[in-house]
Amino acid sequence: MINLTLNKNRDLKAISADFYYSIDKNIKSKINKNSKYLNTFKTASNHQLGTYLRANIKEIISSDLKTILSAHEYEFKKLFQIEYINDKPKEFSKFKTIINEIFDYESLSANEAYSFTEALGINTCPYCNRNYITTIGNDRVKFVRADIDHFLPKYKYPYLRLSFYNLIPSCVICNRNAKGRKETSLEKNIHPYIEGFGNDAKLIHKPKTYQDLIGKGNPEMDFTFSDNKTKVEKIKGNIRVFRLKDQYSIHAKDLNQLIALKEAFTESYIDDLIARYPKLKLTKEEAYYYAFGTVYSEIGDESQPMSKFKRDILEHIEMISI
Repeated sequence: MINLTLNKNRDLKAISADFYYSIDKNIKSKINKNSKYLNTFKTASNHQLGTYLRANIKEIISSDLKTILSAHEYEFKKLFQIEYINDKPKEFSKFKTIINEIFDYESLSANEAYSFTEALGINTCPYCNRNYITTIGNDRVKFVRADIDHFLPKYKYPYLRLSFYNLIPSCVICNRNAKGRKETSLEKNIHPYIEGFGNDAKLIHKPKTYQDLIGKGNPEMDFTFSDNKTKVEKIKGNIRVFRLKDQYSIHAKDLNQLIALKEAFTESYIDDLIARYPKLKLTKEEAYYYAFGTVYSEIGDESQPMSKFKRDILEHIEMISI
């Protein structure tokens, strides 16, 4: 839902590089320790696996997913399909155990996840924009942090278990309750480090009764879509996976409060507010925040829950014009 590239104060390339350098010695040490065994396996182009991993580990950890898949998916796919994905004994094979040791997400989750989420500084879940995921505490004194979703599944892409752009900070509801073991992909879903819903999908309500119309009912929540068919299909993929209609269906009270504002004020409410208090020299964005208690622009969605919901609904009921 949220496009995390809009915030130009966040240098994702620098953060991903810092993330890599925080784990590179450990991960290279594990590759070196197991290189003799790994080199008994060959990639699609006949490279020794241990040597190939050592030569390309920086790109695998810190590059964006499209770059990694373009460069390395062909090399790994058949080998990992046979030795890792199809390996389902009661005890892991040596190959699977070593790959999991090298790309040790579990260790990151237990020991370094607070540093990871704090460096990103994302306050609301990028999948739903409903819940705070603010990091409070640190790796030593733990309190609360975001869940971390693997956008591409760990079992199918074990070499991406520690890849920066495959690790998406998210809320527990989206990651565990809604998505669970469902798969997402770059072809079928919106990846928040690439794009967001933007104006290609907007929340609306569908009043069915008079009570719904006047802000005292429980109308159905839905989405309207642009004509950008390729992107809309990916958006619909996210709506299904993260059960966004279900998630927003519980916000009838918030919706009714916005409808009540429509009944109380005119469409020019923001302009009237600016004109009424000239000494404050309010911008339109500031007046919007004072009036509706949320941010005006899409770039602010990552900082405040429910901001897209409010913006879309206020536009839908013609309270504002974006």
